[in-house]
Amino acid sequence: MSSLKKYTGVVLGVLFAFIVQAQNMGIETYHLNSKSNNLQGKMLGEVFTLNADINYFFLYPDDWVAGSVKFVNGNKFENIRLRYQAFDDELITYNDNGGFLYVVEKEMVEWFSFQDGSKTRKFVRLTKNNNQQTSMYLEELYNRELSLLVNWYIYEQSVSPYTDRNGIKRAVEYLMRKDYYLYTEKGGITKIRLNRVALFSLFPENKKQIRKLLRKNSLHINSELSMIDALGLLSKNKLTE
Repeated sequence: MSSLKKYTGVVLGVLFAFIVQAQNMGIETYHLNSKSNNLQGKMLGEVFTLNADINYFFLYPDDWVAGSVKFVNGNKFENIRLRYQAFDDELITYNDNGGFLYVVEKEMVEWFSFQDGSKTRKFVRLTKNNNQQTSMYLEELYNRELSLLVNWYIYEQSVSPYTDRNGIKRAVEYLMRKDYYLYTEKGGITKIRLNRVALFSLFPENKKQIRKLLRKNSLHINSELSMIDALGLLSKNKLTE
């Protein structure tokens, strides 16, 4: 009997520690029930442990937000709390049924979206055509027959040793970076820079027309907005076919 009491005490202690940690991370906890191994009873994934480093450096946005997730099988989940784990390119959601965090199984996801201030951000899952057929989450900035996408990722940089806000000695810092891609159903995703050369290389047969069109509209491609404007012009003039 004493062994059973000891085991029960350990389990209760672990559950209590998890609840305290979850509250410190700004999320509420709920009672466990028969659906606790699924999110919303349907969304499968692996239980995720959120430590301070991940919470401070790797997650985007800075706090839990209400969002939507669409699965490849057509199922859609609305108003669930989520964040994007940019360091490992994973979608993290909160299980209201059991009070757990989940890494959603990536191959099940078609897209997810959330509100970031006044802007709605939508991330789609695409496969990068390399030897490993890597699936990636990319934010969709422009969606037509030629789409503009951005890959958010965390860059680790060595720095002079310092003490962070938690009193921990560190010699690295983590910075958010972006890589840009163009996507077509036929050609897949192609990494680019935000300049006109990217368009010339993608449509070499239309290089002269594209150059003339950009010059006529005094459009210099050097930002997300100017690239979106350029893609709109190309689409309007049927130069992306």
